[in-house]
Amino acid sequence: IFTVMESPVQAATIWSGSDDGLVQVTRDGGKNWSNVSPPKDIMPEWIQINSLDASPFDPATAYVAATMYKHDDYKPYLYKTSDYGKTWKKITNGIPDGAFTRVVREDPNKRGLLYAGTETGMYLSFDDGANWQSMQLNLPVVPISDLAIHKREKELVAATQGRSFWIFDDLP
Repeated sequence: IFTVMESPVQAATIWSGSDDGLVQVTRDGGKNWSNVSPPKDIMPEWIQINSLDASPFDPATAYVAATMYKHDDYKPYLYKTSDYGKTWKKITNGIPDGAFTRVVREDPNKRGLLYAGTETGMYLSFDDGANWQSMQLNLPVVPISDLAIHKREKELVAATQGRSFWIFDDLP
């Protein structure tokens, strides 16, 4: 297991992702797990599930950021499910090849507002991942390894590889 997250809106619903491309979900606190990995026609085998995000609005919705850079594949791989993993949609439109994805997070203050951290910086989607645009601002070109959103303060914290962390104040 490489990443795990409990649903913030439904107790006992837990999502996990592994470094060999599997996504699992339990809805009973871990007694029973289901392999709900995206199908191989949209997600490569042996991909690393680098992060996942359980939606703060809907227990059936989760987002996955995966990477294949260890196999010399630097494309972005982001996915979304809205039905506990029965179906998945790839959501990378606007993120260029070469900006492989490390993390995806949904803003807890605004449904469908997503942030993605890639090897080359930050991206933002206002339409639940259908389209992405760069969110570099004054952030240097640097790998974004994790993101956290502080709900009350409306701040986005980006952990970078080699450059510490950045805080974006006053989110929409």
